Amino acid sequence: MAVVGYAAAGVGGGLLASLVAFTPSFVFVLAGGSRFDQLRAHASAQAFLTGAGPAAIGAIAGATIPLALALSHLWQAGVLVLAAVWLLALRRGVVTAIVGAGVLGVIAALAGAPVT
Repeated sequence: MAVVGYAAAGVGGGLLASLVAFTPSFVFVLAGGSRFDQLRAHASAQAFLTGAGPAAIGAIAGATIPLALALSHLWQAGVLVLAAVWLLALRRGVVTAIVGAGVLGVIAALAGAPVT
């Protein structure tokens, strides 16, 4: 989505497209996060979450690997490595990893780094 916005209107279009695409899910997660423990107490929710967790990890890996192989600039690989360290080694939050990677990408683009 961000790529289409960037292609249509530059960095501002990419940011706007990302905002429109991801804001609803972030709001849903942030608003419902406090109720997650209540959901986990129900057997049917546990059964769903037991299967959904590995499925989500597989879907994320299935999207991440081809996208990582398609990176065309070294700075992009650096951002990916930083995000991976943030998530896997430091065990920090996904939202901060996405926002941080986005900020680094915007900084790189504004500094004149190639983005396409």
